[in-house]
Amino acid sequence: MMKFPILAVLGFIVLLNACLLNAKEHVSADTFVFPAEFEEHESVWLAWPTRDITERKQDVVLEMIKALTPHVPLDLMVQDLNEMEEVSDILTTQNIPSSKVRLRIIPHDDFWVRDMGPIFLINSKKERIIADFGFNSWGCSPQYGAPVMKDEQVDRLVARELQLPVKRSWLISEGGDREFNGKGVMMATEAVELQRNPGWTKERLEAEFKRVFNVQKIIWLSKGLAEDPLANIGKLPGGKYFSTWTTGGHTDEYARFVKEDTVLLIEFTKEERDEDLIGKINYENMEENFSILKNATDIHGKHFKIIRAPGAYPMTRKLNRDSQVFMELKELEYKDGTVIGIDDTIDVMLPSSYLNFLITNGAVLIPAYWEKGRSEIMRQKDEAFKKIMEEIYPNREIIQINPEDVNLGGGGMHCISQQMPAE
Repeated sequence: MMKFPILAVLGFIVLLNACLLNAKEHVSADTFVFPAEFEEHESVWLAWPTRDITERKQDVVLEMIKALTPHVPLDLMVQDLNEMEEVSDILTTQNIPSSKVRLRIIPHDDFWVRDMGPIFLINSKKERIIADFGFNSWGCSPQYGAPVMKDEQVDRLVARELQLPVKRSWLISEGGDREFNGKGVMMATEAVELQRNPGWTKERLEAEFKRVFNVQKIIWLSKGLAEDPLANIGKLPGGKYFSTWTTGGHTDEYARFVKEDTVLLIEFTKEERDEDLIGKINYENMEENFSILKNATDIHGKHFKIIRAPGAYPMTRKLNRDSQVFMELKELEYKDGTVIGIDDTIDVMLPSSYLNFLITNGAVLIPAYWEKGRSEIMRQKDEAFKKIMEEIYPNREIIQINPEDVNLGGGGMHCISQQMPAE
């Protein structure tokens, strides 16, 4: 029996999926796009945390569920029937109405739904499909390792659950690096997309994004935050801290479309620039991105309104072998030659960011970090960002949640959620 090379088989599958999808598009005489996040949602998708031994990620997820259910239904992914029963009991104990949370058995390795989960596209007839990109654990793992492959199939399992067509792509790309204004423009971080796809040019990347999302323009931002590097670089600039399991510069950490004509962008002060090397890099990166955005236009040639938001107060944690995150970081092969010993204690800088927020029907979930005993500067930053969001969305409830236990894993509330557009 003749054995076909695996790439040829995979290529045939992608081609078959594309043909089936093209037939659907031909029948509908329409194109599918990724709507802006501030448009109406049918539901928000979340995943129940899988590795929650010491980090209290479940507490943040429950806070989000409580905040979201008055505004939008939820689809919550669980591993199996046993976990479905456990989570159902937890929701009942928390007085969360079961009618607002649909539990879906979708096996997953971790809960970063924005990056590895379903990407819902919709057309003018309100028909939905799911876009499916490759996934390689944010550029730090072999693409075909067992945990990666478990997450890589999540979007297709959701498509099967909902009986939706899938639009496939060879491109490796995570949802946290893509922002859309809903009117033909997408933002992405150049450094991230090129790192995930060695051998691809920016022009080839752009053509593929336009094919999948039917956008007309892509704004290429340069670099992300210094505390959001690739997880396997080793120590952060200046040698003070390790990064946690971070992404290499996702856009949703520093630049977001909040309206079709408005971009929210992180701003660091000159005082923050002069504090340390991390502050200096952040200042320079964001000013470079500001310059790019000032010159960017929408599909009609109009410049965007740019609102600057404060950078979060730097946050670190000491981790040792009692932490699941520590054990995961210990197993990485660091580019700078660092080796973490089993008895070490490491300082980890969290990728805390105000821009890792979630917009949904009637509400916006935003980060807030101040607690009694913490810096007054942190409290002032929390209040300043809330005021900005209240001015942008006067008709939505602005809900503050402390996401630092999710930040410890490498992302925020936006990273662990994905909206499904309303039909």
